[in-house]
Amino acid sequence: MHQATGVGLIAAGAAAGLVTAFVLWRRLPAALAIALAAACGAAIGAGALLVQERAGFADWAVALTALAALSVAHDRAVFGPAGRHARERERP
Repeated sequence: MHQATGVGLIAAGAAAGLVTAFVLWRRLPAALAIALAAACGAAIGAGALLVQERAGFADWAVALTALAALSVAHDRAVFGPAGRHARERERP
């Protein structure tokens, strides 16, 4: 459908997700880090749906919700708790 826009959105979401996970996950407040990770996951899902020929309403609802939730869960599992306070709690 909108292939160039979709590919651009996938690339931008992935790049922002990498920066969020590797650089900002422990530096931002927890709510902001989680919101950013969810937005990056949703952007990747939206880009994937824009590339497809016929994406229906259910595709949009399920893909965006699932990728937003799973990107946050993945970041939490790999990088630990989000936020500045999580880093401070780990110090002896």
